[in-house]
Amino acid sequence: MLRGSVQHLLERGVDAAEAPTDSRPDVTDPLPQAEILVVDDEGATRVYVAGLLRQQGYRVSAASTGADALAAAQDRHPDLILLDVMLADTDGFAVCRELRQGASTKRIPIIFLTAKGNEQEIVRGFESGGVDYIVKPFAVSVLLARVATHTTLSQLSRGLHTALDERSARLQQANRRLRELNVEMATVEERQRRQLAQQLHDTTIQELVLARILLEGESQLEERRGQLVALLAGAIKQLRSLVFELSPPLLRKRGLYQALEWLASEVREQWGLHVVCEQSGDPPALADALSVTLFQGARELLINVAKHAEATQALLRLTYDGDLLRIVVSDDGRGFEPTWLERAGVASGTAQGESTAGGFGLYSLRSRMDLLGGCLRLGNGRYRGAEAVLSIRVGPGVDAGVEG
Repeated sequence: MLRGSVQHLLERGVDAAEAPTDSRPDVTDPLPQAEILVVDDEGATRVYVAGLLRQQGYRVSAASTGADALAAAQDRHPDLILLDVMLADTDGFAVCRELRQGASTKRIPIIFLTAKGNEQEIVRGFESGGVDYIVKPFAVSVLLARVATHTTLSQLSRGLHTALDERSARLQQANRRLRELNVEMATVEERQRRQLAQQLHDTTIQELVLARILLEGESQLEERRGQLVALLAGAIKQLRSLVFELSPPLLRKRGLYQALEWLASEVREQWGLHVVCEQSGDPPALADALSVTLFQGARELLINVAKHAEATQALLRLTYDGDLLRIVVSDDGRGFEPTWLERAGVASGTAQGESTAGGFGLYSLRSRMDLLGGCLRLGNGRYRGAEAVLSIRVGPGVDAGVEG
């Protein structure tokens, strides 16, 4: 304990407020407003050390027992604890071990104040979790130098741990999102397989079955030749369309805009929606994953318009300005309901009166765009209809920056 040095100072009439102010080392200045907890059962010692530290610019709290020290450490989270080895209710080593077991106190550095200073006690201090020790009676310059060093290290370490915790939290969130996306993509793939199977069953397979029935009626084969040719031609066309949707060859051979032109013509023919296709700018060659996602996204948006927007015409526009690639789908239909956009935000929402399944389709598209570094923005037109925008930055030197 500091009893010897404090008693000597008090006998000389030295008050804590008159403690030396020029003994602080100029080598290492503590970070401003560092807080120190002084734990000592000797009142004179607490007053002297606390006054000395306050004069150096520290915030100081004090405790006289081990129980009070544990409560103060958990409540105030100081940057450093000066802990006397000998306390009335316990010893400093036990207090240190308990602090090291607490989630909120385990990283607080602890300097032991010891009157013995022998090797055995110093080893016990380090084994219990202390970072340093000071033998009493102490030199003021030694105390201040060690306090300055450990408060600086403590604050730097706390900032580092906070940054690491934040980074870990972001990584965990990203991992959760990736797992969610895996589930979403598996669900989307299953939906697409079901839709493909249903489409094959309802159209192509039915026409081929009818063609077989006609062929089995050999007596009237010549009369039904025209019907057979028409049925087979229709089945072949539908199969080619399905093959294109599964893996569009135009994307690989001629690029995104030519594939979008084909898509516009298919929507016109299948759904009766007049689609105009335009291009502005010449985008660079795109990676397969991006071009397929953009094509499938445009298809999802156009079919949504055809099924739910009650529109007579739509505009499919591909633009490339600088490094920003956009696909804009706009229509003259009834637009989004404001409550949907307000509930989910400008960049989300359930599309024009569609079912929950359709909403999941747009949600999945938005997730895929996010994963590639792009975004999907939905909103109503200025006068009528709705507008959906797929946007992503592409080109050399672009680091996945996306227009918000």
